[in-house]
Amino acid sequence: MAQFKKEIEEFAGRVQGIVDRHYAESFVNLPVPTITVKFGRKYAKLIREDSTGALGRTQKFVYGFVSVDTGDIYKAATWNAPAKHARGSIFNDDGGMNACTPYGIIYL
Repeated sequence: MAQFKKEIEEFAGRVQGIVDRHYAESFVNLPVPTITVKFGRKYAKLIREDSTGALGRTQKFVYGFVSVDTGDIYKAATWNAPAKHARGSIFNDDGGMNACTPYGIIYL
């Protein structure tokens, strides 16, 4: 389990790199959102924290989910649940990056 948590943290770091590059190229005057991980029983939730909300408050959005059992990557359906059908895996050759965009996990 400790190895798996390490893999998810590394995946979150790669996602943060995508977000950092996108904001450096397209939104140089805005603060860069941060990607954090919250572990649950079945899924690890990747949360995008954006500090550009009203009155400078932090807004939180679900970036996506990663299955704790298999490493499959899912798009968010709601704040608490992933959508059906995996979009990739953190154990693929690309580390799951084909399933990621600066804003969230890809549609099917």
